[in-house]
Amino acid sequence: KLAGIPGKVHYEYIPGIVYTHPEIATVGVTEDQAKASGHEYKKGICPFGAVARAVTLGDAEGRVKILADAQTDRV
Repeated sequence: KLAGIPGKVHYEYIPGIVYTHPEIATVGVTEDQAKASGHEYKKGICPFGAVARAVTLGDAEGRVKILADAQTDRV
């Protein structure tokens, strides 16, 4: 509770991170899960070379994939 208002935890939006080399992180549903549920989505892919942290660490190989709701753009 915060200020007397009960909270709600959305466990599906808690990120999961594996600190390996390379690092792996996920949050939300996978593309396969979105397809299986019939959910309409948009997909964006960005190369790691465009991510400042990857460039400064000298490890710009790889990509980031983002799925968003087709109607609301909610990630």
